[in-house]
Amino acid sequence: MRRMIGLFIALAFVLSSASAFAQDEGGDTRSKFYNFDDMLVDGQLKTPDLIKNQARGKAQFERLLNLKKSFMPKIKESTEEAALQ
Repeated sequence: MRRMIGLFIALAFVLSSASAFAQDEGGDTRSKFYNFDDMLVDGQLKTPDLIKNQARGKAQFERLLNLKKSFMPKIKESTEEAALQ
């Protein structure tokens, strides 16, 4: 019985989604066209101050891992293993 009710509910959702209302293709919306070809705009180009750009230096971070041990001997040993020959 529960399966039948679930099936009917799922079927109702599927069939009701087909009746969604969409907008008409041609509507009453009017578009406006603006022509700026004949307009002359006077002004100056504003740029950021050089001082503000130079004041922001590179970020300085400490090392996350302080490794003082060299791994080169271990790497050389691993290359001489029989499995890699």
